[in-house]
Amino acid sequence: MVSERNRILKIANYIESCGISVNLGKTKARGNKGIFIRKLDILRIDIAPNLSEDAVLSILVHEFAHYVHYLYDRSLKSLDFIFETTDDSILEELRKVTVDLIPKDFALELFNKKDETKKEIKLLTNSIKNYYPDFLSTKPFLPIEKRIKRPVKYLLSYDNVRFFNTLYSVKNIDSQFDYLEDFEKNYIKLKSKKRLLNRINSRINRLNKYYNNPTELFARFMEKYFLDRDYVFKKAPISASKVNSVINSGKIKELTGLFNLFKENLYI
Repeated sequence: MVSERNRILKIANYIESCGISVNLGKTKARGNKGIFIRKLDILRIDIAPNLSEDAVLSILVHEFAHYVHYLYDRSLKSLDFIFETTDDSILEELRKVTVDLIPKDFALELFNKKDETKKEIKLLTNSIKNYYPDFLSTKPFLPIEKRIKRPVKYLLSYDNVRFFNTLYSVKNIDSQFDYLEDFEKNYIKLKSKKRLLNRINSRINRLNKYYNNPTELFARFMEKYFLDRDYVFKKAPISASKVNSVINSGKIKELTGLFNLFKENLYI
């Protein structure tokens, strides 16, 4: 049997034979594990260093799938080049595969942080209502804001601020501004927590957009197609059958060549 490293080199060489250069562990891949770069006449795949050989193999396939998509659809927005018509059943299958590939710990941590922040916002809101029963956290509350003067006032908009060479921070508000009333401190903390919640929601929205991007759905599906075919035929039978038909027909020769290489090296 061919060693894992030799298999990786064989696949990298095949990818380069398709007209795209491959850097294995030579760059930081712009902060990613891997990236497909297209700039003017440059087509390149960069794989970050210090990854396991299994990870390198998956990422190589993933980024090569982006390259194939680019060859057949420069917009990277349609999957009709391989599925002919990308209906809801195919999209749903592709999403299922993608969801399974998202690191569960990462997603769980993000949503747990969101829930925790929402609870903290509720507690702070209730504490302020003890002083101002008509208080609403959904809009600026002038009766409190008018009481808060500089430099504390800046913390209504920023978590950290430097004022006359002194750094002030929301996390140190209890010690730095012990003259403030509790409801004033809690109002500032509340504003900070709401900013945090907005950042978390923004990150979740970006991730949802990223993972529902057609080229990302396709690349993640192809990872599984080449590296765990039993899984992909079970999880996404319609999509897997269509891809299988395209590869067997030679319609997309780059994928057919990669399939044959995997088969020769006992992957499939």
